[in-house]
Amino acid sequence: MKRRAWSFAASLAAAVAAAFVSAAALHAADLTPQEKALIPLAKKEGAVTIINPLFSDETATRMAEAFKKRYGLGDGFKFNNLRKGTGATVAQVRQEIQAGRFTVDVHMVSDPGFFDEAAKHGAFEKLDSGYWKNHEELARKAGQYFNYPYVVVPLAYTFQPVWNASCPGMDKLSVTSYADVVGTALIGKTISSDLTKSSTYTNTAIGLTESGFDMKGFWAKLKATNPIVEFRSEPKMQMVITCQRPLDMWNLAGRVYQNVLKEPKLAKVLKIGYYKEGQVMLGNQMAVLKGAPHPNAGKLLVEFLLSKEGTDVTVKGEAVYSFMKGYKPPAEAQPYLFDLAERKLLGEKDWVAARKQFDPVRDDWTKEFK
Repeated sequence: MKRRAWSFAASLAAAVAAAFVSAAALHAADLTPQEKALIPLAKKEGAVTIINPLFSDETATRMAEAFKKRYGLGDGFKFNNLRKGTGATVAQVRQEIQAGRFTVDVHMVSDPGFFDEAAKHGAFEKLDSGYWKNHEELARKAGQYFNYPYVVVPLAYTFQPVWNASCPGMDKLSVTSYADVVGTALIGKTISSDLTKSSTYTNTAIGLTESGFDMKGFWAKLKATNPIVEFRSEPKMQMVITCQRPLDMWNLAGRVYQNVLKEPKLAKVLKIGYYKEGQVMLGNQMAVLKGAPHPNAGKLLVEFLLSKEGTDVTVKGEAVYSFMKGYKPPAEAQPYLFDLAERKLLGEKDWVAARKQFDPVRDDWTKEFK
């Protein structure tokens, strides 16, 4: 009996081991040649740091786990998510480039002008991506800036109106136009996003203006509602939730999604609208810095974020949009994402040249909101 027991145990162990080997082999077969070449180099470097304005701590935790598991990097591999505002991420990376001293490997933010100028000065590593081909067609169709093999676009978001229907006087509000977020009924209930601290707010204003929308006239109408000026999407979201300022004309559907995950009861009161005048899609550019301490791990992270698995992590965590051909968002995020085919999407005539418009556009906003 003992011999049979040992024999059975040995057979079971062998079967389990074979299953793991088979699963590992199957997973390895799903990796691109580029990924397979980068894995041992990334393991040797032992860490990666990405600076961005988007990924929450929860998303970063899931991303780190999935990234290390997909490539077998081990628990000792360090994944660092450094999150700052859009302007602050650009400022830090620009300073590191100018100083030639780097703490960051991967930079992701929506700022085509910066990425174009930095690429011209040879600031980025050349990428060899096995996945970018799956994104390029739709990114180009959506009018997004990229500059492969140096700069790619793994995701995009757009600013939408968000409000709390449980706050006084907000239960009947519906927003499908910019005319719906101004008016006497909303005095003391609105927020004005600070253009001076954000390239994405500024690019949204430029995209709307280029489409024929009277942005200057709108600022005057918004000022009449006595808004509070705020910058980051998270503090604005909390103002909406607490009814301090129950309407934010420019927030992210992903912020609603994240708060509903924390407090499911908010699903009944937090509402998301859209603008018939057009939604400006803000593609987030991504590149690996030349001179980065972990360039190969950085390149592998770029591949991960362009893969189906990596895209699922970001979309599930942040409810953002992907330009991956044929991509379907995870079920959890679908209710918070509109169908790109059903909305009027706006870009800019020239994302790089738009940088020259930043000062005058911000001046128009500052004249109203000082």
